Amino acid sequence: MTKPGVTVPAKILESAPENLSEIERALGAALREFASELRLADAADFAAFIRIGHMPNLQSLVQSSAELYFKPGTLELAEPGELDLDWSQPPLVTLPMKFRHAGVRVYFRLRLAAASAAVEVESITAENGATGEDLHRCLQEALAGARLAQS
Repeated sequence: MTKPGVTVPAKILESAPENLSEIERALGAALREFASELRLADAADFAAFIRIGHMPNLQSLVQSSAELYFKPGTLELAEPGELDLDWSQPPLVTLPMKFRHAGVRVYFRLRLAAASAAVEVESITAENGATGEDLHRCLQEALAGARLAQS
């Protein structure tokens, strides 16, 4: 979801699925436990790894949290990430991520704050060319299929 004050180029808005907010909600709901697990890591670790651009350590944090809830290779860190850190507010970590399963690919930003997380979808495609509600359904099926069985 776009933060207040953030502008999105018209070209991106034109190509976005009309139900993008529904897609973001579905993805966010599926990633809730994963995001909570990531927030167990010390914010200082995220800050250090992002500032020095140490991708292997960031990937390790993401992978160790993802493997608790999703099949291997389903969720991956796409880039080193961003950090909003100043004296007047809690840290905000933004992780560029990708989800891939059952022919569905989603590139998104996972924003982690002290007590919350948010998802901002940048692009979503399905190998079968689905759009609109069909794309939303394909995503929901892919998310369900990518989850590990919880006991």
